[in-house]
Amino acid sequence: MWNCMGISNCLSIVCVLLTVWTEVSQSSGYFELQLIAVQNANGELSDGDCCDGERNTQDLRCSSDECDTYFRVCLKEYQTDVTTTGLCIYGSGSTNVIGGNSFQFKSAKNNQNRNNDGGKIVIPFQFAWPVSYTLIVEAWDWDNGTHSSEDLLIERSVRKERINPGDDRQTIQYNGLTASFEYSIRVRCDENYYGSKCNKLCRPRNDWHGHYVCDQFGNRGCMEGWMGTYCTTAICKQGCNLLQGVCSAPGECTCTYGWQGPFCDNCLPYPGCVHGTCVKPWQCTCEKNWGGLLCEKDLNYCGTNKPCKNGGTCMNTEPDEYNCACPDGYSGKNCEIAEHACVSNPCANGGTCHEVPSGFECHCPAGWAGPTCAKDTDECASNPCAQGGTCIDMENGFECLCLPQWAGKTCQIDVNSCHGQCQNGATCKEGQRGYVCACSPGFVGRHCDIQRNSCASGPCRNGGRCHTLLDSFMCECPHGYTGTTCEVSYSTNQSINLFCTVAVATNGTQEGVWHISSNVCGPHGRCISQPAGNFTCSCEPGFTGTYCHENINDCVPPPCKNGGTCIDGISSFKCFCPDGWEGTLCDMDVNECSRNPCKNGGRCVNLLNHFYCQCQDNWKGKTCHSRESQCDSSTCSNGGTCFDHGDTFRCTCLSGWVGSTCNTAKNSTCDSNPCENGGTCVGGGDAYTCICKDGWEGPTCAHNANDCNPQPCYNGGVCVDGVNWFRCECAPGFAGPDCRINIDECQSSPCAYGSTCVDEINSFLCVCPLGRAGPHCQELIGIGKACRYSGLQFPHGSRWEEECNTCQCVNGIVRCSKVRCGRRPCLLQRGGAGPDSSAPCPRGQECVEHQFLTCFAKPCHQWGVCSTPDPPPPLHTQCEPNSGYLDNSCARITLIFNRDKVPQGTTVENICSELRYLPIAQTLAKDCTLLILCDLSYSNSDAVEVAMVSDYPTSIQEAASAIVGALSKRHNSTVMLAVVEVKVETQVMPQSVDHLVPVLCVVFSVLWIFCIVVCVWWTRKRKKERERESAAEDSTVNNQLEPLRVSLPQHKDNRGKDIQHECKKLMNPPDRTCDGAEGDEEEDGEEEELRRGGMELDKFSTQKCSLAGVQDKVMCKGGVICTTHSAPVKPPHRTAYSPKDNRCKNLNAANVSEDVKDHYV
Repeated sequence: MWNCMGISNCLSIVCVLLTVWTEVSQSSGYFELQLIAVQNANGELSDGDCCDGERNTQDLRCSSDECDTYFRVCLKEYQTDVTTTGLCIYGSGSTNVIGGNSFQFKSAKNNQNRNNDGGKIVIPFQFAWPVSYTLIVEAWDWDNGTHSSEDLLIERSVRKERINPGDDRQTIQYNGLTASFEYSIRVRCDENYYGSKCNKLCRPRNDWHGHYVCDQFGNRGCMEGWMGTYCTTAICKQGCNLLQGVCSAPGECTCTYGWQGPFCDNCLPYPGCVHGTCVKPWQCTCEKNWGGLLCEKDLNYCGTNKPCKNGGTCMNTEPDEYNCACPDGYSGKNCEIAEHACVSNPCANGGTCHEVPSGFECHCPAGWAGPTCAKDTDECASNPCAQGGTCIDMENGFECLCLPQWAGKTCQIDVNSCHGQCQNGATCKEGQRGYVCACSPGFVGRHCDIQRNSCASGPCRNGGRCHTLLDSFMCECPHGYTGTTCEVSYSTNQSINLFCTVAVATNGTQEGVWHISSNVCGPHGRCISQPAGNFTCSCEPGFTGTYCHENINDCVPPPCKNGGTCIDGISSFKCFCPDGWEGTLCDMDVNECSRNPCKNGGRCVNLLNHFYCQCQDNWKGKTCHSRESQCDSSTCSNGGTCFDHGDTFRCTCLSGWVGSTCNTAKNSTCDSNPCENGGTCVGGGDAYTCICKDGWEGPTCAHNANDCNPQPCYNGGVCVDGVNWFRCECAPGFAGPDCRINIDECQSSPCAYGSTCVDEINSFLCVCPLGRAGPHCQELIGIGKACRYSGLQFPHGSRWEEECNTCQCVNGIVRCSKVRCGRRPCLLQRGGAGPDSSAPCPRGQECVEHQFLTCFAKPCHQWGVCSTPDPPPPLHTQCEPNSGYLDNSCARITLIFNRDKVPQGTTVENICSELRYLPIAQTLAKDCTLLILCDLSYSNSDAVEVAMVSDYPTSIQEAASAIVGALSKRHNSTVMLAVVEVKVETQVMPQSVDHLVPVLCVVFSVLWIFCIVVCVWWTRKRKKERERESAAEDSTVNNQLEPLRVSLPQHKDNRGKDIQHECKKLMNPPDRTCDGAEGDEEEDGEEEELRRGGMELDKFSTQKCSLAGVQDKVMCKGGVICTTHSAPVKPPHRTAYSPKDNRCKNLNAANVSEDVKDHYV
């Protein structure tokens, strides 16, 4: 059985602990009083008596002894009428005896902020400081036995004021009738308590419950890497996908189940997946030509292995089995046997067919490429037209349609200015009839843009291939030949060219690579081709480095002597000698007497950087040229002043010059090494010049010359500037040293089932046969109805672009992505018949002016928008840029740009259009509408605010993450390459409120109440069980208590004696012991009731008496147990005068019970 009281106590303790667990407001601080000075000149008490001894009878001064002064302080609540008695509610304190009549604490007076325990009283408090207070300061004399303690008051100061907690003290001067004293007070909060009442608790911590520090106001400040109200939420690694990754410590990115990668953005494919990928975890989407549950079955042996050669058509028969349909002139299982390969005239567009051991080879004319010369070379792929010009691809060339004011083959010439007209290093000269270009060697034409064809005479021998250079040519020699015109034969395995042949992947050659020429080794190196399209650079004498871009410093170690300055050249150097020295190495003393400076027979003596004339016949002066004076205007150099001393002269030099004639610089300006980055300092006196190494510029060679200006990289390539070199990092889809080569994505034959691959920039397009669809034609769609859209007919399964959306025809139904494209920006054609777009608008639209375009990089006047036949539908959304609005279907993206990289003439609408035309936007809008709005940021002039709205709320965070992911990858857009930072804001789902503490309190309260109810029920149950046990015992001894009706007796005087007599006879009083004294009280009460009128005695039926052998127990009313040690009890003697003759009964003796009869008195 449980102990009910123990359970109740335990539950009480638990509830108290829970109550303490909850954070409550606490306060803590102290009131500090610092005595500064005390002045009691006469040594008197407040009542006029002397502190010690008697007054002097003559001057009435207390001179016997000084006071033993100590202080008491009482701090209580603010009182309008101050009472000096009563409790000190806020606290009190006192000092020991700290001085005599007058004293002071020097440290406290000189520096109040210095800690000084002498004269200091500190009163701590554990409540919110109320600001207002009443302060009672009392000076007392220590009892010397001459007065009572109440009469020893020297002076009392009472002050009612307000004070806020702080480190500064308030100094108070009190001047009383008896004494004066000065003290300072302040209130300070204890450690970790703040605020004007010291009731703001902030305890710094760095544990599981929080990671924060406290500022001077008690506000929590999160440590680096933490956030949240209590700084318990870690800030994950930058870039971590918060939908698929979590972190428990700052900088972490722990992936959830099914995701991997440093940013948790890569899904885990199904275990065992061989040739498959995934978009979501545990998928196994088969790659081209693979199938099966784990993508382990090769479904297209032809597409995977391409066994048929020489234009043979491969047909899949069974898994891993195929047949080749060979063209005319070829045979064999793989069409590898050439019979008459050129019989079928495989070379198109005028190509020349040549039979080779492996089949045939087409030599294509200019403008065509491919194995059969069927591919027109797209000269516009590299965007050659500048200044907004439109490129038109032509056979073996291109043509640029330039905007007004621009001309030239690539629209690079400003027709109104000489600046930029002349190309290829030519010099432009202004004239009355315009400008004239003086061309560099190797170039001709009005703008020097035409290179002389030095290869026209065919200078290369032995099959060498000629390349035109500036005013020269270069021969690319075949294997086994070298020399300027390939005239030298050699027998090594290494081919040497001035130009490198860099390998680019392609399917246009049998080797699968396309070797292009590149002068990657610069003007001071030649390329040595290596296997697999690699190369090394062989540098000219005097140059080194990966690209032969570093000039070897021939001035190390310094070759110039006697302080000469070395200037590095190409495999050479030159010494600039100081005054007085000459020679190649400045090792020869200049003979200043060689010019015969001494006149009139004077003898010249050569000195270092100077000479001396020994004059004859009283001639004077520096050169013996004067009869009158030693000084003239040329005697002292560099501004020196000449003084005539009779037989000689003396020059007083300006600062920085020394020597007998001030001809030597004292401290060269080059002594401080002002030239940086290996620059050479040349100078003297107060001036110097820095000769910089290649790649550096500026007065002190401190600036790295920008080798990326003008931009050398094509097609959106990023130029990486080095020291005297640059490197192009190409955008996806392009290759080559200057990113001019469009990589052929069809080289890997990605299109299956006999489909035709069309190469695009960084992608490809599969033209699927009937019944097939998908990016790789891997989807079997069967035969269905064609679709009509915008007046055109599209076959079943076909896909096409519709503005910024992608559409597909599925059995007569057109399904398009749902991106709201808006009105497309276009370029206006100024000065023509009317506005037109250099980048044409869709059919039926024209480029018109728009007065509300927002310019991001001026000038923007050339931009317009494409007209639409119908007005755009109105936008009903609160999710707008710069609005600050967020919900489950709205996200905000901030794009921060590097202004220097943003192309001129860029508008915010251009940027928004780029976002809408992203391929990822079409994917996101496949099933739901996607709206993208843009505006210039109000807070950052280099930023554009983007608002994204989706009608599928749960996908807005994924959509924002996908857009940011697409922007983080390199692409061909020049505008998007200027993005340096992206910020994303989405609505955070509210965290669930922690109801743990309230729920636990309620649960424990219910348990407590339940236990109390159980205890009460158990107590009542036990009571009833005891009553039933008592009834059973009564029936066992056959002791029936009968009610006795009692009437008031006539003789009252003897009643007490009769009752006492009966009890004595029955209970044997001498040996009776009782556990309580309640029986007597009950008897008195019952006597009183009998006096009032009598009552039935059956109300005492609960009184029990039991006899067991010698020791008997009687249970009476009130639980009193009477024990008797006697012989067997005799029947009681009853009289007519006893009202209690049946008060005590023997419940055990049978012979007694037989004699007991019912009586009524």
